[in-house]
Amino acid sequence: MPSAHSGHSESSLSALCPTRAPESLVNPIAAQSVTERLGDVIDLLRHVRADWIEVLTVTPERVCLQPWHLDDGESIARALGLDHPIDQRMVNPGYTLWTGTWRGVEVQVRGALRAGVPVF
Repeated sequence: MPSAHSGHSESSLSALCPTRAPESLVNPIAAQSVTERLGDVIDLLRHVRADWIEVLTVTPERVCLQPWHLDDGESIARALGLDHPIDQRMVNPGYTLWTGTWRGVEVQVRGALRAGVPVF
């Protein structure tokens, strides 16, 4: 039956907005639920100073940390062995996103922009 608002039938809307992605499009890493990822997060927080963390974001694909003080970001990242810095210079204030894998989990740590990196 057409919707009174759009003129589209429910079947055409469900074809446009499927409720679930086909299996071929599902990220195999994302198959691990956030609940299963929480064990990794607990281990990660035991490895760093958890009281330094202000924001913790957990998705099936990654864990993101933001310390209370961005100046602590690099030391947290180095403690986790994250050695791929991505400098975000086009925003104000700039920051460095440290990325890498810790025990098979993708981790990102936000930190102060590295010294010597020009800000635009």
